[in-house]
Amino acid sequence: MHTFKYSIIKYMPDPMRGEIVNVGLVIFTTEKLDIRMLSASAKVRMLDGASGLAEIESLRSTIHAFGEMASSVDEAIDFLQTFKGSTTYLSDPAFFILDDLNQYESRVRHLFDDLVKPFAAKEKTQRTSRINTFLKHSFERMDMLGKDIDDISRHKVIYNYPLNDKTGFSADFLLKNGRFHITEAIDFNVNDTSAKFKETTMKVMTFMEGRKYLGEDSARYFVYAASSDKEKDLIPHLNLAEEYSDRVFNLNSKEETQDYFNLMSSLVGSTLAHVH
Repeated sequence: MHTFKYSIIKYMPDPMRGEIVNVGLVIFTTEKLDIRMLSASAKVRMLDGASGLAEIESLRSTIHAFGEMASSVDEAIDFLQTFKGSTTYLSDPAFFILDDLNQYESRVRHLFDDLVKPFAAKEKTQRTSRINTFLKHSFERMDMLGKDIDDISRHKVIYNYPLNDKTGFSADFLLKNGRFHITEAIDFNVNDTSAKFKETTMKVMTFMEGRKYLGEDSARYFVYAASSDKEKDLIPHLNLAEEYSDRVFNLNSKEETQDYFNLMSSLVGSTLAHVH
């Protein structure tokens, strides 16, 4: 039997407000501190609108430095329990028991998912449409789709990425490679295209929200589907979209579809698979 103690890393960016979020785990092994932190900043950013990956990485470095001064597990726990920064502290230690050390990684991942990882990506009712389903399945076939929100740090495309939990805005698809790349998708192949203007406006607002929370240099791609006879009715929609987009692609055009997937593939660094 193998017993491991662990603590939750708690972050409170504004002591005056007193709002706390779990940002990581510390597992106290006999050899080292195993520190697992969030790899995306949306969860901490919602507390103060400013905290990001730099703050998370700084917490990791500080905890690691204090832990390195200890000569035993109990001493490491004492050091880190004594240390309470103005924005960070550790929970009281808990423990888990393993029959086999080969179970360690899966057990730690399970703890991280239960205690730290944001629920938004799993629990939020996802918007679905034919065009979103097509894009999602295409990214999946090309091995470009992330399995969860943390895959954003591994240059994967994340579906329905939460931008701001307070307002409910989420990007249809988000990719990070140097800067963020936001894709908003809409299907105009409907009987009444005028009814879609509100949805177009919401896509534009998502672009604005994305730049607000992800950075002003975030790239924006407006992807839509419209037959040639529909496009003439879409001039107001497309003019609005083009004003707030870096590039616009019509998936009813084979050439533009290929251009879009070529672009995303180059950003991910994958070999482009055939898109049907």
